[in-house]
Amino acid sequence: MSKNKWLLFLLYIMGVCAACTNEDVVRRKEGEVTIVPLWENYAGRFRPDKINYYFYNIYDHSSFPVVVEDSTGIGVITQVLPVGIYRLAGYNTNVSADVILDTTKYLTVVAKFPSYPYTDYVPLNLCIISSEEIIIYDKDVITKEILPVEVKTKSLELIFRPSEDITINQINGTLDGAFASINLVNGRAFEDESDIFFKVDDPVNNKKVKFRISDVYSPSAVGFPSYKESKLSLTLEVKEGGKTKTKKGEFILNDIIEDIRTNKIPDDAITLYVDISSYKKLEEKVNLDVTLSR
Repeated sequence: MSKNKWLLFLLYIMGVCAACTNEDVVRRKEGEVTIVPLWENYAGRFRPDKINYYFYNIYDHSSFPVVVEDSTGIGVITQVLPVGIYRLAGYNTNVSADVILDTTKYLTVVAKFPSYPYTDYVPLNLCIISSEEIIIYDKDVITKEILPVEVKTKSLELIFRPSEDITINQINGTLDGAFASINLVNGRAFEDESDIFFKVDDPVNNKKVKFRISDVYSPSAVGFPSYKESKLSLTLEVKEGGKTKTKKGEFILNDIIEDIRTNKIPDDAITLYVDISSYKKLEEKVNLDVTLSR
C-alpha cells in the first residue's frame, strides 16, 4: 500500500475516534438497594428455605418486574435498580401444597388457597418480606430493613336454621364479599375474580358449612371503593307435598361485613346464622335472614 493510502487510512481512523470521543455518553440512572429481613423480630413458627423477590417499578414498566431469588432462606440480597419508586413482594417458596402463587397480577404477587371445603385448620406456612414503597435515587446505596410477617387466614362458618315449615334436601350456595386470596405486598385480602361456591348435601343432619378466608370486605372498605354488592345466595332443593322443588333466596351482607370490618367482631373466627323460611308471596323463593354471632 502506498504512503498516501496509509495516510488517508490513518486520518480516517483518527476521525472516527474523534467522533466517538465527542459523542455524549448516556449513562443509565440507577441505585443499589440491600434487603435485610429482621428475623430476630419474626414471630412466625417456621423459617423459609428459599425466598423469591419481585421488584415492581410503579411508574416505569419497561423491565417489569425485576425478579431476584435467594436460595439461602436468609433473604439478604443486594440489587441494582433503575431510578424509581418500587413495590416489593417477597415470599418463601416452601408454602403449603394447596397454596397457588399467582405472579400475573398488577404490581403484586397473589397467594390463592381453597376456601371450601374446610376440614381442619392448616397453616399456609407463608411469610412475606414486602414493602409498599422503596425509593431509588441516582447513585443511591441504601439498606431496607423489613420485618417478615407470617400470613394467617380466618375462618368463616355459616349455620343454617330452617324453619319448621320447610324441609330442605340440599343447599347450593355462593358467597360474595369474602375472599380467598392475599396480596403479598401488604398481606391484605385481594379481591377474588369469582364468588366462593359451596354445597351442603345433607342439611338435615349437617346444618353447617365452613370456609377459610383471607378477609371480608364491604363496598365501602378501604382498597375496595368500587366493589360490588356483597351477598349470600342460596339455591335449595325443597320437599313440598311429596315433590322436590328448587327455590332461591339471597341476603345482602353489606351491613354485617361493615360491622365485622369496623368493630372486628370477631377478628379471626366469624360465625353467621342463616335463618331460612318459606316466602309466602312467591313459591319459587325462600326468605333468608342472616345474623352475626357475637
